[in-house]
Amino acid sequence: MGAFDARDYAIGKFKNAKEAYNHLVKKAIWRKGNDGYNGTISTSSGFKMITKHPRYGTKKFWKFVDDTMEGSKWDLWNCIEFKGATLKKAKEEEGYKGKKNIKAFFFWGLAASWN
Repeated sequence: MGAFDARDYAIGKFKNAKEAYNHLVKKAIWRKGNDGYNGTISTSSGFKMITKHPRYGTKKFWKFVDDTMEGSKWDLWNCIEFKGATLKKAKEEEGYKGKKNIKAFFFWGLAASWN
């Protein structure tokens, strides 16, 4: 048993991050099963919103992600909401260009695994 870094994101008509998190958990269970050590977001017990962070996708952002993994509690993931240009780009990449009420969230944390 162990834990490793994992990342996932959700984009769609979510009211908030909790809805997006629940969507990812259900998707992970469907794909990997309900095993408490399946190595996905479904092994977590929740998340916390991060409101102050470097711009998504930059070297500083990925260092920030790595730094927040170190010493983090394995069962609680981090989350940011995409805004502005980052949201616009995500919408275009996922086929939501021009659609309204679309939100995108990026989650990262430690996933429990048998490996």
